[in-house]
Amino acid sequence: MIFLFFSLVVLLIFALANVYIYKRLVRKFILFRYINTLFALVLTLLFFAQALFLLLRRDEYLSDEIYSILALLYAPTYCFFFLVVMLDTARLIRFLFYKTSLQIHMALRVFFEVAILLCGIFLTYASIHNALRIPEVKNVELSLDNLDRTLKIALLSDIHLGKNLHEDFLNGLIAKVNEQNVDMVLIPGDLIDTNPKNLEGYISKLDDFHSTYGTFYAVGNHEYYQGINEVLNLLRTRTNINILLNETKDLGFMNIAGLGDLEGLRKGLFAPDVARIKAGIDFSKPSIVLAHQPKTALLYDLSDFDLIVSGHTHGGQIFPFMFLVKLNQGFLHGLYKLGEYTQLYVTSGAGFWGPSIRSFADNEIVILNVKSKK
Repeated sequence: MIFLFFSLVVLLIFALANVYIYKRLVRKFILFRYINTLFALVLTLLFFAQALFLLLRRDEYLSDEIYSILALLYAPTYCFFFLVVMLDTARLIRFLFYKTSLQIHMALRVFFEVAILLCGIFLTYASIHNALRIPEVKNVELSLDNLDRTLKIALLSDIHLGKNLHEDFLNGLIAKVNEQNVDMVLIPGDLIDTNPKNLEGYISKLDDFHSTYGTFYAVGNHEYYQGINEVLNLLRTRTNINILLNETKDLGFMNIAGLGDLEGLRKGLFAPDVARIKAGIDFSKPSIVLAHQPKTALLYDLSDFDLIVSGHTHGGQIFPFMFLVKLNQGFLHGLYKLGEYTQLYVTSGAGFWGPSIRSFADNEIVILNVKSKK
């Protein structure tokens, strides 16, 4: 019911955006004077494609190819909508401060309209490219108490392997991480976003991450959507990664723990269990906990841990949704100090969810360069 309501709200927003583009751009531009009916049809078909994607995006309804194509078709509406908003803002400013009508030569007006259209096409391409590309590496410096060595940690959240991001994307992540010669790889959730059976052919590639101490994984909310037990069975039988489901791994010099996701509270299965991961930990050694949703740090007492690593927010993924994400999660992206000793790093994630769009929220491979506090 919640998903249906969300879908209807999104569709209403995009329906209105398409109408707005038609009325304020297509009908206003002289380039479209004789073909505005054609573009009305194009925008109508575009909306129906957007509705088809949102309502039928479950695994059993759309093939990977059709899913990937439909996921691209939100970007034109999104980018041209904001472009037209900027144009109307400029028109309003001109109306308020320059009452006299402005006569523009026909050739100059055509040039201006072509420039606007090219700008919209470029923004559409850029927003899609930012979502689908292999992320750039981002280095973050931080220090932990009682650490007896320097560490280089790769942080990869929200990979969302599924109908849009496939084996090639995973191969690209592995190649970039392996170039960094890291000591460990941390994956705090939303690794899998499809029926686990669809990943049986290549999920074992997770073992191709090279590091000194291994790859550590905690579940995210999307693993629950795809069947948490099936996801865990796939990873346990096809990979050798360390699955931390309310569990702790003692590396000798450091503790690595992983919490169940907050979605487990709603599902009644594998909810976060802080008491369990704390049991038996020697907190004289630095401790890192993987918690997919950063607001876990607001709901549970994690002050005994030196570092919490999270994802989930995607940095907002699509402007202006970062404001809603910040309101919901309490954090958005970057390094936060939660107390005298505890730090939280929220990554914007390597992949994306839903439409193939990222705007003002780049994806990233985070390299945490960790040293001991002096």
